[in-house]
Amino acid sequence: NLLTKMLLASSRALIYVVRSARLQECAWKRSLSGFNGQHLNVGNVNTASKVIIARKDRDNGVFPFSIAALITCVGAAVAFGCEKKTMLEDSPRDDNNDDHDDDDATTILNWSGTHSVNVRNEHFYEPESIEELEQVVATCHEKGLPIRPVGSALSPNAISFQSGGMISLSNLDDIINIDKENMTVTVQAGARVSQVVEALREHGLTLPNLASIAEQQMGGFVQIGAHGTGANIASVDEYVTSLKLVTPAKGTIHLTAEDGELFQLAKVAIGALGVVSEITMKCIPAHKLVEHTYVLKRSEAKTKINSLLKKHKHIRYMWIPYEDAVVVVTNDPEDNNNTQINTSENSLSVEDRMQPLTDALKQLSKFTSKPYTDEMLTGMGFGEIRDALLALAPLDYQLVREVNKAEAEFWRKSEGYQTKPSDQLLQFDCGGQQWVFEVCFPTGTYDDNKGKDMEFMEDLLEKIESTGIPAPAPIEQRWSASTSSLMSPSHGEKGGLHCWVGVIMYLPSDDEKERKKISDIFKGQYCDLVRRIGLKYHIMSHWAKLEMPNTSLDLEMLRATMKMKYPVEKFNAARSLYDPKNLLSNDLINSVFGSSGKS
Repeated sequence: NLLTKMLLASSRALIYVVRSARLQECAWKRSLSGFNGQHLNVGNVNTASKVIIARKDRDNGVFPFSIAALITCVGAAVAFGCEKKTMLEDSPRDDNNDDHDDDDATTILNWSGTHSVNVRNEHFYEPESIEELEQVVATCHEKGLPIRPVGSALSPNAISFQSGGMISLSNLDDIINIDKENMTVTVQAGARVSQVVEALREHGLTLPNLASIAEQQMGGFVQIGAHGTGANIASVDEYVTSLKLVTPAKGTIHLTAEDGELFQLAKVAIGALGVVSEITMKCIPAHKLVEHTYVLKRSEAKTKINSLLKKHKHIRYMWIPYEDAVVVVTNDPEDNNNTQINTSENSLSVEDRMQPLTDALKQLSKFTSKPYTDEMLTGMGFGEIRDALLALAPLDYQLVREVNKAEAEFWRKSEGYQTKPSDQLLQFDCGGQQWVFEVCFPTGTYDDNKGKDMEFMEDLLEKIESTGIPAPAPIEQRWSASTSSLMSPSHGEKGGLHCWVGVIMYLPSDDEKERKKISDIFKGQYCDLVRRIGLKYHIMSHWAKLEMPNTSLDLEMLRATMKMKYPVEKFNAARSLYDPKNLLSNDLINSVFGSSGKS
C-alpha cells in the first residue's frame, strides 16, 4: 500500500509539476526540515491530491517547481510514511470551503498565505485548448455548476476562489501575435506577464504598465485592474484594445471599443461576465529606466509631491510609521537628461546596508531562547530578516517601532541610482506572507492636484501613531491617471489623478494562534481605521484586496459605497445576461453585488 501510494503521488505530481515547470506558473515553495537537519526548499506536493501554492520567494524571486524538487518530495513522502498532512492543514481556511477527501481534491493557497480553498478535482478545470474551454463553460452552464476563473492565485483576498468549481487557464498561454507596426500584442489569457514581456523584448517593445508581481496571468492582470505608478499612466485595463470572453449563456463574445459601454464594463469585470480567453493590448517601445531611491522627511515629502509627480514618469512613496522618513523611488527613461545627474550606484556593500537590521535582530533576540548570531544571519535576505525581527513580537508596537527604525536606516544606507530595463525595476519584492489592504481615491487632476493624497496620509499616520497600532513599514503610496473602465477604482474623467495607498501586516510566524491574532488586528482595528479615515476621501478598495465585511452594517455600508462609485445596476444586468445562473461569481462578489440569477 505504501508503494502504491508513493507511485500514485509521484505520477500525479509529475504531470502537474512538469506543466508548472514549463509555465513557471507561480512561486511554489515550502521549507521542509529533515534528512539529518538539512534545510531544503522544495515544492509542496501532497501524496494523493494536488496542492497548489501561489507563493513568491521572499528574496530570490520565483521559485519554480523542478524535477529535483519532485524527487525530494517523493523521498520525503517515503521518509514520513506517505502522510497526507500538508502545510495547508495549518493554513487559514475560507468559510465556503467544503471538507473534501484529500484523495480527490485540489487545494489552493494564495500568494500572501491568507486564504485557501478546496475544490473537488472533477470541478477544477484546466482546459488545454480554446475549444475545450468553451466546452467546459457550456457544460457547466447546462448543468448549473459553478466555474469561477482563477489566474495565478496572487490576489491577497483570493477573489478568484470558489469551492464549488474553478477553471484555470494556465495551459492557454500562447503569444498569438505581436504587431510591431501597430504596437499591440495579442495573447491567450493564461500567459504570464513576465512571459509576455520577454516575448516583446525581442521586438523592441514592452507593456505600457506593470504591477509589482510578474507572475500574474494576463487575464487576472486586466480583470482586477492592476496598476503601477505614474501620474500620467492609467491602470493596465486602459491599454486593452480588445477582449474575448467565454460566457456561460452567450458563448464566446469579442469586444472592442466599438462596443461602447459593454466593453468598458468588461475590461475590469473581476471574472463575473465571462472567462477571458484572449486579450489585445497596446505596447510601447522597450526602454531602460534610471531609478533613484532616497529618503525625505515627512514635511519634505508633502511639499515636494506635486513637482515630483510632474517631473518623474514613475514615483512611489513608502511611508515608515513612527519614523520621520519617507522612502522615495522614482523611475525615468534613460536619456541625455540623465547624463547631467550623478547617477552613480550605491557604493556600500549589501552587508553594510543590511547592518541596521542585522544589528537590531541580534540585539532584540539576545534574551530569547534562540538568539541570532552572525553565522545564523549569513545568507538571510531583507525580507527574511524583517520577518525574523517582527516574529519576536509582531503585535508589540514598541518592537515594531524599533524594526521600523532599523528599516528607515537601511533605506538611508541604500540611497542611490540604478539603471535597468523597465520591467526589472517596476516589478519588485513584496515581502513575505502578509495581509494587504489597498485603497484608491481621487486627488484632483494632473494639472491641479487638490492635495487629498497628502491629507489622507497625514490623517492616517496621526491615528496609527496616537492609537499605537503595530503598523510595520511600509505604507506604500502610488498614483495613476484615470481609466475609462467603468468598474475600475480609478475610473474618472480624462486627466484625473488618483492616489493608491496600501497598508500591510506581515505573518512572520507559523503559529496559528499568533497568525489569528495578527489577522484579527489587521482586519479589525487597522482596516477599520483606514475605512473611517477614508470616508471623506471617497476611498474604494483595490479589487484584489477587498475582504468580506466583518458585520452586516459594514456590508450595507460597502454596498452603498459601491452604488455611489460604480454603475452597479448595469453591471448586474450584464451579469444576468451573460451568466444568468450565477456560475462565475463567489460569496464575496455575491455579497457585494447580489446574485446575478438563480443558481
